[in-house]
Amino acid sequence: MVFHNEIESMTGELPVLYTAGYGNRGLDSFIELMRHYGVTHLVDVRAVPKSSYWEDFRRENLMDSIPARGLKYVYMGDTLGGVRDSAVLCKDPDSVDIQPLFADPELAKGLDALLKAMNAPDRVVCLMCGCMRPNGCHRSRLLGRALLEKGVDVHHIDADNEVVKQSELDLAEQLSLF
Repeated sequence: MVFHNEIESMTGELPVLYTAGYGNRGLDSFIELMRHYGVTHLVDVRAVPKSSYWEDFRRENLMDSIPARGLKYVYMGDTLGGVRDSAVLCKDPDSVDIQPLFADPELAKGLDALLKAMNAPDRVVCLMCGCMRPNGCHRSRLLGRALLEKGVDVHHIDADNEVVKQSELDLAEQLSLF
């Protein structure tokens, strides 16, 4: 297992991980956005790696189209997708009690693999899902929180192509309770 202190000691700062949803962006616009942020590795974290709106974002198409555009494509929705074989975390996130998912051994396995992958020099990783708004997606509600606890600086690229840090999303959620 790679701990954030091991990664931090190499650079003197916490590792940055991006997340982004393709939403209504076409593939070329999405790739342009990834290049803008220096992403080298796109990690698909959808439990169901299909899109009913964008044929380009189906897993079988991404396996060829992403490398053809100069990025690496890795599918990890089997361990980082949340609810296995279900898009419910993006389609109806409030219908799922997310707390038990944090204890899932498959999630731990996926997070360990992700942290090891992030440890490689000159590698910038972005987790991809279909949801453009991170505050309602498992990228922030599950993965962002779990990674923040491990010391990863999670940067969500939102619908306006701006970065929102996981810590800012968590604070906004806490303040909304009052």
